[in-house]
Amino acid sequence: MNANKIIKIIVVIIICFVVSEDFFAQTKSPVFGKVINEEKEPLEYVSVVLLDPVDSTFVNYTITDRKGVFRSLEMEKDSLIIQFSSLGHAPFFKNLSSNGQPIDLGTITMMEEHNTLDEIMISAVVPISIKKDTVSYNANSFKVNPNDNLDNLLGKLPGIEISTNGKIIAQGAEITKIFIDGKAFFGGDPSLVLKNLPADAIEKVEIIDKKSNQSQLTGIDDGNKEIVINFTLKKSKKNLGFGKLSAGFGLDSRYFGNVNYNKFSSKEQFSAIGKFNNINITGSNLQEFLENADGLDDDSEGEDEDFNQNTDNLSGFLKTALTATHYGREFKEEQSLNADYSYNVSYNDGVSKSKRISLSNTNNFNFKADNIYDNAVDKHNFNVNYIDKSNKMNSLFIKIKLLSDALSTDLKREGFYFNDFDELTTTNDNISNNISDKKNGNLNLEYHQKLNNKGRSFSSVFNYNQIKTNRENKRNTFINRRINTSNPTYRELFTLRNTNLNQNLVKFNFKYTEPLSENHYLKLESYANMENEKEDVYQLRTTVTNNNEEELLAFDYINRENSYQTRFAHSYTAKTLHIYSGFEIQNLYRKFGEFESELVSKQQVYLNPIVSLQLKPNRGRKYRLTYKKIIRSPSLRQSSTIVNDLNPFSIQKGNPDLNTEKMTVFSFLGAINDFKSSLNFYAKIQFQYVEDAIVQIINIDEEFIKTRTYENNRNRKRVKSDISFGKKIKRLGLRYTIKNKFLYTSSNSIVNLQLNDLETKDFLTSLTFENYNKNNFDAKAGVIYNINDTSFSIDNSLNRTYARQQYFGMFDYDFSKKINVNTQFDYIIYTDNKFTDKIELPLLNTAVSYSFSKNKNNLLKLVFIDLLDKNLDIYRRSSGNFFEETTAESLGRYVILSYTHKLNRSKKSSVN
Repeated sequence: MNANKIIKIIVVIIICFVVSEDFFAQTKSPVFGKVINEEKEPLEYVSVVLLDPVDSTFVNYTITDRKGVFRSLEMEKDSLIIQFSSLGHAPFFKNLSSNGQPIDLGTITMMEEHNTLDEIMISAVVPISIKKDTVSYNANSFKVNPNDNLDNLLGKLPGIEISTNGKIIAQGAEITKIFIDGKAFFGGDPSLVLKNLPADAIEKVEIIDKKSNQSQLTGIDDGNKEIVINFTLKKSKKNLGFGKLSAGFGLDSRYFGNVNYNKFSSKEQFSAIGKFNNINITGSNLQEFLENADGLDDDSEGEDEDFNQNTDNLSGFLKTALTATHYGREFKEEQSLNADYSYNVSYNDGVSKSKRISLSNTNNFNFKADNIYDNAVDKHNFNVNYIDKSNKMNSLFIKIKLLSDALSTDLKREGFYFNDFDELTTTNDNISNNISDKKNGNLNLEYHQKLNNKGRSFSSVFNYNQIKTNRENKRNTFINRRINTSNPTYRELFTLRNTNLNQNLVKFNFKYTEPLSENHYLKLESYANMENEKEDVYQLRTTVTNNNEEELLAFDYINRENSYQTRFAHSYTAKTLHIYSGFEIQNLYRKFGEFESELVSKQQVYLNPIVSLQLKPNRGRKYRLTYKKIIRSPSLRQSSTIVNDLNPFSIQKGNPDLNTEKMTVFSFLGAINDFKSSLNFYAKIQFQYVEDAIVQIINIDEEFIKTRTYENNRNRKRVKSDISFGKKIKRLGLRYTIKNKFLYTSSNSIVNLQLNDLETKDFLTSLTFENYNKNNFDAKAGVIYNINDTSFSIDNSLNRTYARQQYFGMFDYDFSKKINVNTQFDYIIYTDNKFTDKIELPLLNTAVSYSFSKNKNNLLKLVFIDLLDKNLDIYRRSSGNFFEETTAESLGRYVILSYTHKLNRSKKSSVN
């Protein structure tokens, strides 16, 4: 099946869907009219909603314009209810009957509501609404199944994207915090919350452009914002417990078990989670079966380049278990304490094959590896969060985070080096065991004070972070060189390396705001960052083939970096415009080296400008332009005075004479959410220019031993854009979304004394069609096309181009109130001019569920995963002197029958 056939199939699916929409629809009657208040003034942004008279479910909606007029509201049924809603006014209802003719409602007068309705009540029947810095989605307007969690709900909301690695993107920004009814939940960890809270418990989803804590206290916008998600629970879920219990068993001994219980009231929050499985679902976040990480990697290839598993990938076979609990308590209004604890254990094993083409300038070569891996993770996480905003003049925030993370990795790798003539010349086999035990404690104190004069205030933040890491690396290396010559050599090495790393970071900042005149403020800010690292290393290498000759490396290494910044800035804040401009004086002090030797000391002073402009001309529109200069110090590895030869084929050398990088960043963000036209648009464009860029110096000898160090050389440029556009096609009942991502990176490396200009270009374009009335039926189809170009100036013959095409279609349909079918088909094609194999992966997943109780509290579900049994995972990357492809075995076809019981103590509520 080729790409053209797939495109034809997708087109046919879309046409069939459109035809079915028109075929099953009755004659549509346009409904129009005008809305005014008691003073005969037109009312703008009145929500006009059509409801089914049987159960009051949403059918269609629009809003009034500036003249109070609404048009193009089409009625497809003989009998419906129309509702008018506006803040400050009593809702107005009217029964409608249709005979296929236009319906002119004339002028509707809305009466003032003296007891203003709760915003939740107003938005209860409106799919999407926008108010100030918040985009609000009514969860009832988007189809979810009884067993769905919050991630399933988010995936249906326009303008929100959940990437394959679990990140949530809204309005071009990554979501880092999640709230339930405005309160922190499980430390705000998105992956843990989204995979465990039931979607049908949610009334409303809010995407909030959240102001800083200081701005919330003073009412003065300081321009510091972040995008967060707040889930509002249904009233029927409050004060009474709810949750679900699920268990499933299938072929090949596949199983899973999940349980969660939640109880929320106005004063308390409680939640408990437990889950275990062997079907490649992690303790918190479910990854896609296929993950493709493209583009240019940075220089962090890994200390020993052992082809360890990609951290964003979920290959092989995974067993995992998770238990977690959360408790929150509100002592009084705006004063609360919440705490959560989670424990996660997992085991992952599998096999993979890697192919790498390396650029060495004088003797380019290929490398292949067969890998067998076995990983184990044991993780504890504890969070405490105290908030006190009860005093109108000040606010206090305390956060405590404790983390224990133990990791064990066993890897057996058989490596093969080939010369230009594709002749096997060297084998490098490794058997390694790596054990890491990490302890992390973090304390964050944040205090804000509003002073008597309007706009005058100060704030201070103190953060202390302590990390202790113990690593033990054991490695057996077997090297057979010059296999096809008359004088081959063989070496066997055993290396034991113990590393104790102690890091502590202290951050303190103080900000003072002085009002100058109306809308003008003087900002005085001070920042102090003090970082201390101490590394103790003991390495013993034994050459087995040379009478167990021993070589000892032992040292204590320290690295200290203190940065002090004083910033003077002017802020202008108006209703629609915010301008922040200033400069900071930065004093950077670094001291590093072996403890018993003379330490290297460096001190520099920098002047860093910063300008930010934000414009919000009207509701649902936001534009932000930022310019800033950032000083970035060399990393511990880049400036180290110690040679790291744990892997004898990849030796790391630092350069203590490195200078800091000076980065200039320009960024633009534009977001439009037009409630009336259903337009959703955002664009994020960023340009980075780095002076004194730190580049890799790579030397590869005839024995394929790579030695890597660093120096400041030339400049580095990076351009990144992310644009998304979505809109309804009302006549067809569809919504389409176009996305375009572009990444350009220009950097340098020096390979065997010759400068290599490296350029990478990544393009990603996608087009998706889906229906927007998702009461009983949810369908989606589209295409994603991604292409990567990597070019080397030293040897143009190694320039590499590869593409990834993905065609997909899915539907979720309720055949009745009891039976639901959900299926998804993906067809993925990989092509690469450097790897001759063209890989085509068809994937088909299907689930059938049956609710055998009236309230859908009991559910049977039959799930078929990877029906075509392709059990393959692909990972590709490019770097300073190589590109590679890794194919890994992943969990293939399996079938599971599951039972779910909803723990729902909520009382039955009548439909309004």
